[in-house]
Amino acid sequence: MGVPHSGVLPEKAIPHSPDSVENLGNGEPVSPLPNSPPPELEALDQLLCPLVRPAQGELIEISGERSSGRTALAYRMVAGATARGELAGWVDLPNALDPRFLRRSNADLNALLWARPEHARAALRAAELMLKTGFAMVILDLEGAPPRELEKLGTAAWNRLLRAVLATRNSVIVLGPQRVSNATATLGLHFEQRRPVFTRGLFEGLEAEARIVRNRRGPTEQTLPLRVHHRP
Repeated sequence: MGVPHSGVLPEKAIPHSPDSVENLGNGEPVSPLPNSPPPELEALDQLLCPLVRPAQGELIEISGERSSGRTALAYRMVAGATARGELAGWVDLPNALDPRFLRRSNADLNALLWARPEHARAALRAAELMLKTGFAMVILDLEGAPPRELEKLGTAAWNRLLRAVLATRNSVIVLGPQRVSNATATLGLHFEQRRPVFTRGLFEGLEAEARIVRNRRGPTEQTLPLRVHHRP
C-alpha cells in the first residue's frame, strides 16, 4: 500500500491545520540505521524486540513528563520501522510533531503518515484505521488531552484498539504524561529524565530511566538506565 504524496514539507513552514493528514516525504535519501543499537539501549531494545524486528502486534504505553525522553525514543522507533521498509503513522493530538527531529533520527519521511485529529476519540480511531490499512507501527501521542476526555473513552475504545493490534499484528505506541490504557497495554514504561546530554555545547539527547510498570511477558518494577540521542 502506498502513502499519498502531498509534496515537500519545507524546514521552516510546518503546517498546523487541525484534523489533517500529511505525508512528510521530501524525496531526500535517508541514511541506513546501524545494525546494532548503542550499548546503553540494548536492554530496552530487548524489551521492545517486536518493534526493532518485524512487528508482532503490541500495544505499548510510554508515559513521562515532557523532556523525559519518551518522544525521542518514539523518533528512534519510527526510524527503525522505516529502515525495515515498513510504513509508520504518527497520530499527533497535541499538534506538536516536528519533522526536523524525525529527519535527524534518520526516519524515512516518505514512509510516514502524519494525522492531526481534533480530540482523543478521533485520535484512537485514526490509529485503528492506520493499523488496519497496513501501517506496521503507529505512534499515538495523547499529550495535552483533557483528563475528562480520556476518562470518557472508557475501556471499550482501548479494547477496540487492542483488537486491531492483535488482528493485524501491527503495533501502536501510546505517548502521554501518564498511563491511560491501563490493563489494555502489553507493556507499560514510565520515563524519568536524569540529565540532558550536550556535545560541544550543543544539545544531543537525554539520559533517563525507564521503569517497567506493566509487562505481560515478564517482571515489572524494573528500572533501565538509557541514553536517547536525536541522531543514531
